[in-house]
Amino acid sequence: MRRVLVLLLLCCTVFASIASAATWTDALGRKVDVPATPKRIVSLVPSVTEDLFALGLGSRVVGVTEYSDFPSAASLKPHVGSYDAPNIEAIVAARPDLVIAGADVDSPVLVNRLNSLHIPVYVVYPQTLDDTIAMLKRLGEVTGVPDAGARLSASLRRTVQRAKAAVAGRQPVRTLLCEMLRPLVVAGPKTLADDLLQVAGGKNVVSPGPLRYPTWGAEGVLAADPQVIIVAPHPGGPDPLGFFRRWPELTAVKNGHVTVIDADWLQFPGPRLACGLAALVKALHGIDLGVKEPACSP
Repeated sequence: MRRVLVLLLLCCTVFASIASAATWTDALGRKVDVPATPKRIVSLVPSVTEDLFALGLGSRVVGVTEYSDFPSAASLKPHVGSYDAPNIEAIVAARPDLVIAGADVDSPVLVNRLNSLHIPVYVVYPQTLDDTIAMLKRLGEVTGVPDAGARLSASLRRTVQRAKAAVAGRQPVRTLLCEMLRPLVVAGPKTLADDLLQVAGGKNVVSPGPLRYPTWGAEGVLAADPQVIIVAPHPGGPDPLGFFRRWPELTAVKNGHVTVIDADWLQFPGPRLACGLAALVKALHGIDLGVKEPACSP
């Protein structure tokens, strides 16, 4: 009975907004009818949750998945399940007029199920800096705050342009980007972190291969001998500096060029990529881009 009442209430909410809906094309090429000003938004992607708050839409977010903890207010929002397996009943109970999902984590089955319940699902899939800049602008448009989206998008674009100008003409620095330490998982080409690295004047020592995030052993690290090692640590992981000291012959270790950068700054498609880009330029070239965003504070 409770499930029936929830579904009836949801249908009333959705149908009431159809008259003022706009149609948008998402990252999968799907046409999605979204209320002109969505009032109840469920985010199934932690980075999207962060983006929505940055757009000033925190009060409209009525559901998030695990790891949605930035800004701190996001962690107080009702949870609708795990990051990789959202709970559809919890999503429905939140009575959303818009759900935002990620193409790389949310299954087509989930999206189709929500569609069958007449819940608009807009899917994002930013894989590069340019994708992220475009997504921020489009999210603002889709959620009814186009000016905020344009500002966020323009701000990140300015930081990218500043970074490119700062490192122009400099020799690319051979760099290893580490996503995890045990096991040692590294960021290969065609990843967001690799895109940031290239803009920051770095050269990824990981060669193209079948995996975007391969697992390396000692042989791979020693053979690559990076000039700089960047570690994006996760809670509970080993001390990065101590981890790499077992290979004192590495150029990066000998020169003290093992640097820790907040994982979210390199992996979350959103405004804080400006923080990650500034940190990379500093680590690779010793240049301060002057990014003073409050979100970049440690």
